Amino acid sequence: MSLRDKKIIISATLAVLLLIVFLGGYWTLEKEGLTLIVKGEEIKVHSFKNSIKEVLLENNIEYDDDDEISPSVDTKLEDYMTIKVVDVNVKQLTEYEDIEYETKIIEDNNLEKGKTKIEQDGENGKKELSYKLTYHDGELVDKALVSEAISKDVVDKVVKKGIKEEVIVASRGESSRSGNGMKVVATAYAGDGITSTGTVPKWGTIAVDPSVIPYGTKVYIPQFGMTFVAEDCGGAIKGNKIDIFMGSESEAYSWGRRTIDIVIN
Repeated sequence: MSLRDKKIIISATLAVLLLIVFLGGYWTLEKEGLTLIVKGEEIKVHSFKNSIKEVLLENNIEYDDDDEISPSVDTKLEDYMTIKVVDVNVKQLTEYEDIEYETKIIEDNNLEKGKTKIEQDGENGKKELSYKLTYHDGELVDKALVSEAISKDVVDKVVKKGIKEEVIVASRGESSRSGNGMKVVATAYAGDGITSTGTVPKWGTIAVDPSVIPYGTKVYIPQFGMTFVAEDCGGAIKGNKIDIFMGSESEAYSWGRRTIDIVIN
């Protein structure tokens, strides 16, 4: 074999080796089967880049610090990798809610029982609610309450309810008698002694709770058709109770315990 032929064979061999090295490097550096998911759409690519950040730049994929990228942008690129870019937007929203007023009932002893009077009209208040809205690829994924404040105060409705009882009853020698009526539990007593006000008890004397019916008050009892005087008290006479002095113990025993109407004049 001549020297010239040898040179030709060596050159051809070197060329083949260089081609093999080149192709091997090409296949090694190129990342195949890459999938980019951007705004829900899949894009198939291949790249010679080394990181996710570089392949996104290579394919003109824009993103900002709020966006979510997985794996992270600094991750080394590998074959058949799926890279997802989620466009994240944050917005503010303000809403208003009504605060319903309450109705407060106040008893009024200057207003006749069964009657009502609106003292103050009610008015709803308003509450201001601030929300943070988070969108992923245009879809709302979170609505978080950031703050709330009263923008308008509630005005409660106030209604007065009458509790005053007006009683008109027939009486002896008079066509009618009026005053403040009330219902009481009445018992009876008898015997000798002195009342709490220093008088001698007689028919027409009643024992009372002075905090409810003061001493000296004239009390008309329709059942007897006469007016009694509050002159005495007793340990068991508390609240809406009275004790009527009777002429004898048998009368007191016969009376027992009854619920009656009285009129305080």
